[in-house]
Amino acid sequence: MTTKNTPPPERHAPPVALVPRPRIVGARPPAALAVPAVLVALLALTPVGYLLFRGGISLPLLLRELSSPTTGMLITNTLLLALGVTLTCAGLGVSLALLVVRTDLPARPLLTVLFALPLGIPSFVGSYTWVATFYELAPRSTFIYGLPGAVIILSLAMYPYIYLPVVAALRGLDPAQEEAARSLGTGAAVAFFRVTLPQLRTAIAGGGLIVALHMFAEFGALELLRFRTLTTAIVQRVTVLSAPEAARTLSLVLALGSLALLALDLKVRGRPSAARTGGGVARAPSLWRLGRSRWLWLGASGFLLALALGVPLSAMGGGLVRLLLRPDAAFDWARLIGATQDTAQYALATALAASIAAIPVSLLAVRYPGRLAMLTERSTWIAHSLPGVIVSLALVYLSVRWLYPIYQTSALLVIGYVILYLPIAVGAQQVGFGHASPQFDNVARSLGARSLGTFFRVTLPLALPGIAVGAILVMLNVGKELTMTLLLHPTGTRTLATALWATTEGEVLDFAAAAPYAVALVAITAIPAFVLIRQTLRRPARR
Repeated sequence: MTTKNTPPPERHAPPVALVPRPRIVGARPPAALAVPAVLVALLALTPVGYLLFRGGISLPLLLRELSSPTTGMLITNTLLLALGVTLTCAGLGVSLALLVVRTDLPARPLLTVLFALPLGIPSFVGSYTWVATFYELAPRSTFIYGLPGAVIILSLAMYPYIYLPVVAALRGLDPAQEEAARSLGTGAAVAFFRVTLPQLRTAIAGGGLIVALHMFAEFGALELLRFRTLTTAIVQRVTVLSAPEAARTLSLVLALGSLALLALDLKVRGRPSAARTGGGVARAPSLWRLGRSRWLWLGASGFLLALALGVPLSAMGGGLVRLLLRPDAAFDWARLIGATQDTAQYALATALAASIAAIPVSLLAVRYPGRLAMLTERSTWIAHSLPGVIVSLALVYLSVRWLYPIYQTSALLVIGYVILYLPIAVGAQQVGFGHASPQFDNVARSLGARSLGTFFRVTLPLALPGIAVGAILVMLNVGKELTMTLLLHPTGTRTLATALWATTEGEVLDFAAAAPYAVALVAITAIPAFVLIRQTLRRPARR
């Protein structure tokens, strides 16, 4: 590859320096911050407490389950799925980010947005559309069923979780180090892998952690694709076999797996990378010229978008048209409107509750890094890897024993959503609070402001962009959630996800009846997805 001429020297950025995150090293966190953070962490650990202490752990049952060939197969399937999808998403996410940020690919601004749009299509909806498409075009084909099909289809739905942060990271990197390596005779590709890629590890690791934990807890898509994992087995043991003890045993295996992932994530992220200090205008990096291969890359991009967006949208559109043209169509549109309203209300309520609950955990992790901060922040991630059915059983047990007034209410379902998606809000808020330097707090206090007033007038406004991104991510995930909603939703209410799932009726596939719910679900999740994409990509691409 060759490169375009670099910009004029007068636009050079300031020198590069290692800038630590805003933190108060060695300081003890105030009780007003530490106590709420610990309480939130304990709430997040409620499902784990249920697994450990509800009826105790039967060692014979544990050994029998772990020594079973079926359990070995389930563990292997789960690990292969998580590894395959995470690696595929990392490859797609980094490659696509490079195409739209660092190359002269045609239509880059449009492709930058299009590559992120699969974020608005729930994974089980995407799987449903693929099953419907193959059912019509190749009813005897088994290609999409099993591990290969699951890896491909779920990767098409999940890669934006790595693509978006890598795009943002690439746009924020100072190109001086890479260009210094190039000036010493290193090729463009070698310079990228040696200099730039290590600086992207935080973005890749953060997105990869979300993808891997999603695979640990995925149920709906895998049930449709007929691929058995620990989560599908756990749901079967609870809902079909009435064997909650065996389900809890398998859930402990998932929890241990999530702990291993969290430890690996801490190791991979390492120390913060170099950042610019001082003012000035960031200097744009040289673009890689693709030459004649640019049209090949453009065609490959179109093919990927046809798989990730074209198949789901065409299947949903075709099903909706067939429903409208069906002579005996008797679709309950009022039910669709009610499910849409319930979904929106739950998403908004959970986004607000999760954002508030995440603030002490995020602020503690950013301002007072240490063992307490690390334990509270990591605790929020454990439940994220557990199946929704286990979190539901834990909340049902607690509400029946001690909090009966909220049993079978919307409040209990919102609490469950908060436990599941709290770490997503925490991760986004850490970025926001990382931009709020303690120096601003010190200036405000020197002018007579109290601690609480300083937080609301200085720290919180600076962190609002990160808080908003976290709230949007929570809304997006609540709209997609299926397993917990099936078990905890109050009588008389249903979300779009549960209404869509009800149309499967076991082995019966009536996509015409499911299409309106699928279209409405994609539409309602597309709103927060679009806002998130715009927030992440609002900085113009460098030319």
